[in-house]
Amino acid sequence: MTQQACIIHQLHFELGSTVLFDQLDFQLNRHQLTGLIGRNGQGKSQLLQCLLTQKNITGQVAWNCAYAFLPQQHQLTNQTIAQALQIEDTLKALKRIECGQATFEDYDLAEGNWNLPQYWQKQLSKAGLTTAFDFPVTALSEGQKTKLALCRLFNLKDHYLLLDEPSNHLDASGRDWLISSLLAHPMGALVASHDRQLLNQMQHILALDNFGLHAHSGNYAHYKQITDTLEAALELSIDQHKRELKQQTIKQHETLMKQQKKQSTAKKKRNSGSQAKVILDFKQNKADQQLGQITRQQHRQLEFQKEALRDKTSRHEVIKAQQFEFSSTQPQSGELVRLNGVLHPYHCNLTFHFAFLAHEKLHLCGENGAGKSTLLHLIARLHTSDDSLFFKRARCLYLDQRFSFLDSRYSAVENLRLLNSEYDEVFWRNKLGQLRLRGDSTLRPIAQLSGGEQLKVALTALAYPAESIDLLLLDEPENYLDIVSRELLACAIRDFKGAVILVSHDVDFVRQCGIHQEIHMSEVIKA
Repeated sequence: MTQQACIIHQLHFELGSTVLFDQLDFQLNRHQLTGLIGRNGQGKSQLLQCLLTQKNITGQVAWNCAYAFLPQQHQLTNQTIAQALQIEDTLKALKRIECGQATFEDYDLAEGNWNLPQYWQKQLSKAGLTTAFDFPVTALSEGQKTKLALCRLFNLKDHYLLLDEPSNHLDASGRDWLISSLLAHPMGALVASHDRQLLNQMQHILALDNFGLHAHSGNYAHYKQITDTLEAALELSIDQHKRELKQQTIKQHETLMKQQKKQSTAKKKRNSGSQAKVILDFKQNKADQQLGQITRQQHRQLEFQKEALRDKTSRHEVIKAQQFEFSSTQPQSGELVRLNGVLHPYHCNLTFHFAFLAHEKLHLCGENGAGKSTLLHLIARLHTSDDSLFFKRARCLYLDQRFSFLDSRYSAVENLRLLNSEYDEVFWRNKLGQLRLRGDSTLRPIAQLSGGEQLKVALTALAYPAESIDLLLLDEPENYLDIVSRELLACAIRDFKGAVILVSHDVDFVRQCGIHQEIHMSEVIKA
């Protein structure tokens, strides 16, 4: 018998003046991986928050087990790996016992944890992380921080997990580790994601759309096959209904024309006096009655067809296409950036060696922690210069993984106007609307938006900068975006006339961007 981790009944939630969820009924089963899917802004992150906190909701969220949560943009404020894993006190107690300086409290902490260091070193090694417990968290890449946060959660064997975009920032080996860890987690998990590889490991899919939440058995590929078939059948049925409605309208018109022609012929006979007027009047009344009956019958048939069409159309989700492109730039030539022995900010024995030409579009690749984000940050903050260490003559814009040029206290429109005051509020709201950010979502503080919505605000800012740019520095820009939005962004990158340095672990996305030139960080960093 299936055991429920959580039962959700008649869940209702409003965000501002928008009803986000209404009368949702579903359940989360133990020992099962469930994928939560939906377009950016559909409410996936908000639904996870509702399940986590149960704040400002009506309805019932009943948990039957312990649960733990990984937010989209998690912030590790701990100083060391030991602190992030919440094992620092136990490690210190074990160390004092080893040195013969233990207290009774130390022995209490060590009880049942004598093999803790070896256990966690094994888990960290599996995740591809350093096994040094005193290693500073600030020196980890975003992908490594994600793996560290997940390591702690996967250790909670009796907790059901709520994971919001857990594969973001992870390299290929990191995603493989995530999948194997999820499959081995005994209690199960609800995973909000746009990652098709990850979603194909799910046993159940919950799909959010404008009509509510829909449950499907099987993985994402099975869900997609079923829904595509149903959608195609519905579209075919709607088209067929439209044709039948048109034919019905034509038939009604033809019948009316025939009756009017008969009436005209009868009127001519009456005026000619060829038949008695009494007989002709009788025939006319009978014809009028027949015409009335036919007209009413056809009207009922027509209304029935229209109602059937309205019903089918109401079940067909029409999604307006998004629009996005980067502003055109004046083409340049020659060298834009050159680093020749610039010191690594975190490793004094390493240096960067890198050169980049105008018009080039480059995929900068490497595993988590290889230094890709560090290199982009270094290029972005270098001032225009020409010396033996570095050269830069590009006007560049840098999109980091946390969209740090946005102020989380202000709304999307306020941020955009601060970044470029040349355009008014109407302009910015129109541009945001083209990416499906409308109404209240453009006026709420950035911190209240989902990762995908925040990214769309950041991309809008990049598309209309205060001055023209020659170089885009994009650090995993596809993270948080739904599949359609990723394709739109890839097209914009492909069509951009300037130079691009792209960091991404998604080879399909890189290919869609039209980028074929690749350099690995091992070719850039030298000892």
